[in-house]
Amino acid sequence: MASQTPVHPGKQVVVVGAGFSGLGAAHTLRRLLPPSDEITVVSSSGHFVLGPSLIWTPFGRSSSRATFDLETSLTAANIRFIAEAVRDVRLDDGVVVTDRHQLPYDRLVIATGGRPDSSAIPGLAGEFRQSSWVVGEDSAMEARNAIHHLFDEPGPVIIGVAQGAPYISAAYELALFLDAALRRRHLRDKAPITFVTTEPYLGHLGLGQVAAGDRLDAIFARRAISPFTEVEVERVDRHQVKLSNCHTLPSALTILMPPFTGSVGIWKSAGLTDKNGMIPVNASYQHVRHPEIYAAGVASYFAENVPPLGPVHLPATGYLSLHMGIAAGAQAAASLGFGTPPKSPLPTLLDIRVLDGRDTGLFLYSRGRTSLHHHAVPLPGAAAHTLKLALERYLLWRLRTGRMNLP
Repeated sequence: MASQTPVHPGKQVVVVGAGFSGLGAAHTLRRLLPPSDEITVVSSSGHFVLGPSLIWTPFGRSSSRATFDLETSLTAANIRFIAEAVRDVRLDDGVVVTDRHQLPYDRLVIATGGRPDSSAIPGLAGEFRQSSWVVGEDSAMEARNAIHHLFDEPGPVIIGVAQGAPYISAAYELALFLDAALRRRHLRDKAPITFVTTEPYLGHLGLGQVAAGDRLDAIFARRAISPFTEVEVERVDRHQVKLSNCHTLPSALTILMPPFTGSVGIWKSAGLTDKNGMIPVNASYQHVRHPEIYAAGVASYFAENVPPLGPVHLPATGYLSLHMGIAAGAQAAASLGFGTPPKSPLPTLLDIRVLDGRDTGLFLYSRGRTSLHHHAVPLPGAAAHTLKLALERYLLWRLRTGRMNLP
């Protein structure tokens, strides 16, 4: 039975989720709120994993190199940590229910991320799935096993992005890394690679990143990676993938980034999410019906157009997830009378990412308040890989120590 949390003299703020958005929100709240206010972070996992680094795991790198212990990190920052899954949010009572606790809240920040949608596309996710992906440690290890099987029995490869998938960059990196790995083993001629995506052109990335298209076209052409753009995945079978353009592609290995639904414990809380388990928020990151609740990250979305985006589901990168979490934390703190709300819900530098292809790559960024301006800088040789490793160390240090710049 869940135990009631002891009464605390100050305000109670609960943050559900300890990814980019959750840690950004928690550390921002701790900086802005007085010590008498208690901040509690709840996560089913006891350690943080830097998601952008997981694309290296299928090719032999240990995911432990991009992790840190959450309890040690958060306790050092005077933030309480509970390593349990959330089972319910009782909106009428203002209580978060976990496996063993009932956590009353004055403010709640939800940053759970999502989970692969098992019902959207037959064969893509769920119990009978025929596809791999890289969206967490377990799936990265499964992708590693599938790739090793390909090395033993090479054949056609399908890599790409299913409709509605929030993580797009990883698909490009996986395609380029796998191409390089097959070439090193002299297997590339036995394993043709096809890249499929719903994007209108390569490198759109859900943001209209016009600067990356021609460069990715050229890289794919040099690597003999065949692209299919503006297509949806209708079905994934064991040895083939059916697309919406009437093509059925043979496949010995299928890696497709999946669409997401919301977290189970949040989704089943009546009145909190939409029909897909996602949380609608306004430009202040407040729930559209429950102003004491804030949300940021993959499992939330703006219910109104927020310049310079328009009607776009976000985030698509850890960089933006972190900044949205910081903004949500600042908004929640301001609602309690501490700090000032951010002037804008989104940073001027909206998107920054490194596409790492091991021996080629791109540095991409998009900026603007009312309209976006996109840039793509080629990174030849191992420059992209070196830069991404440096960014990994910087982000791990920042997230572990709570070095958050207030918006």
